[in-house]
Amino acid sequence: MRLSAVAGLLVAAALASVTVAGAAVGGPSGGGRGDGGGYGSPPPTPPPTQPPGAPPREAWAWTQLIPGGAQVRFATPESTCPILVVTTGTQSVRHQMVQESTVALYPTTATLCTRRIAADATAARIDATTSPVPVRPSANGDVPLPNWTQPGSATRQPQNIALIGDTGCRIPATGTAQDCAQPQDWPFRRVANSAATDPVPPNLVVHLGDYIYRSRPGPNPPPLCGATGISPSLHTWGCLVTDFFQPASRLLAQAPFVFVRGNHETCRRSGEVWFRYLASTPSLTACNAQSPEDFSPPERIDAGTLGLLLMDTSCASDDATPPTCAHAPREARYTAQFNQINNSLVQAGDDFLLSHAPIWAVRGVTPAGNPVWVDELLSGAVAGTSLGILDRRINLVLSGHIHLYQLLTFDASAQFHRPPQVVVGSSGTELDQQTWQDGALIGGLVDGVPIGELITVDRYGYGVLRDTGSTWNLRYFDRFGTRVPGTNCNLAGARFPNCV
Repeated sequence: MRLSAVAGLLVAAALASVTVAGAAVGGPSGGGRGDGGGYGSPPPTPPPTQPPGAPPREAWAWTQLIPGGAQVRFATPESTCPILVVTTGTQSVRHQMVQESTVALYPTTATLCTRRIAADATAARIDATTSPVPVRPSANGDVPLPNWTQPGSATRQPQNIALIGDTGCRIPATGTAQDCAQPQDWPFRRVANSAATDPVPPNLVVHLGDYIYRSRPGPNPPPLCGATGISPSLHTWGCLVTDFFQPASRLLAQAPFVFVRGNHETCRRSGEVWFRYLASTPSLTACNAQSPEDFSPPERIDAGTLGLLLMDTSCASDDATPPTCAHAPREARYTAQFNQINNSLVQAGDDFLLSHAPIWAVRGVTPAGNPVWVDELLSGAVAGTSLGILDRRINLVLSGHIHLYQLLTFDASAQFHRPPQVVVGSSGTELDQQTWQDGALIGGLVDGVPIGELITVDRYGYGVLRDTGSTWNLRYFDRFGTRVPGTNCNLAGARFPNCV
């Protein structure tokens, strides 16, 4: 009987301890409701000590916009998903995150957990006590939310959008590689840190594609990608952390992201890591050998009243042999997708078309002084649509791929509408060389239409789109957060006149 009584007291004490622990992790209001998944559970057992030189065991949280709203994502080396605490006003609710894929050999792959966020949510955080490993980029698990949908917001769409693209460290199969450990050679971290604060913190970030540029194991930085004892594949979660999440940590902590698929995310390159972690709909089978998904359908992401029309142009690259991409049907596929954008995805309000490969971009000059431009495949696909043009409600085309910054507008007639083309492919990987003078090409023909404005900057940096209330202002900033002269431009119709 004495033993039974002692056992009963021990059980009661343990239950009381769990109850106290649960009360301590409520939301700002001091309490919290739950929909299952460990409310009141004790702190997890600390992970075992890692051997010297082993990859750090850590988890990453971020917010991205997808069709239908915003979603918090969490990638972890563990096999379980944590609790997400969502606050609306003064009320906090605990949600079990949903497991999208299971863990294998970390950091070759990692468990992905997701949770959609209601539009009126005012705060969200990963409950770090339910993660067996440290949470990054915010140690206490805070994740940014769209502010334009929150109650009482003064704006109905993002007011400051940071534009980055082509960020990965370039390590070719042969030849000279960027030194990924040196910011003067691979400046993406510096670019991302500046974009997180200058000229003001953004409330949305758009990445225009190309995250991993490795074609062989790089000499640095270890140990997540290419280190001894790690998978020889360069298209893994560890490489994505090394080449994107770590250097972009301040931006990830600042604002939600929209991710665009680039030609380095085809299925023979980094397609598997793209579909597992960054695609709007995560997938483990999209790049299987039987039917690799290299022509994902276009989709509309609403950022409040701003429509972002995402088009997968990973196979529109001007590479001589785009990996796994079927060449013959490419133009017909893209024509069908442009028709879908024109006929179904464009809506009232502002609409930006996001395509990694630019439809029109100057990338050279002929001996006769005429512009050399890309991408003839995409421009031909647009011409083949039922309208023969992009819908007039599309305000801008935003792209990467060309490793420069460029703003290109057209002196088009009223009968032939062509929106401005903006290229931001200058945020980290090795830059292309500008071999022309912009002023000398004004009036030159790009796909049969004269150039109106042409501004090219062969300098590392990022773009910023600002909603002024009456139009969109576009500027370009270098890696240190300093605005490049001549790139302060206001949108007027389909032109950016009088840039300063």
